[in-house]
Amino acid sequence: MDGIYETNINTPMGNINGRVTLKTNGDNISGVLDVMGSKNQLDGGKVKGNQCYFKGNMKNNMLNIQYEIMGELKGNTLDIFAKTNMGEFKLQGKKVG
Repeated sequence: MDGIYETNINTPMGNINGRVTLKTNGDNISGVLDVMGSKNQLDGGKVKGNQCYFKGNMKNNMLNIQYEIMGELKGNTLDIFAKTNMGEFKLQGKKVG
């Protein structure tokens, strides 16, 4: 699960590219969510096998998006379901590092 994943999501605000860096330590997962010009720390997440879960706030100049992420790693692809205060989204992350 450790690595860097490039993501792309189609939202009501348009197409948004991002990058997620994940690091596991036992059954804990942390990292950085880099999207919309803002880097947000991911802490307190959990990992079990090829699945992960974390939640937090993504803040930039105009938005404060609360999110809850459930992900499943399949090869080099991270299938992601994001539940946010702006809606629910499915997206994928491709491992690039």
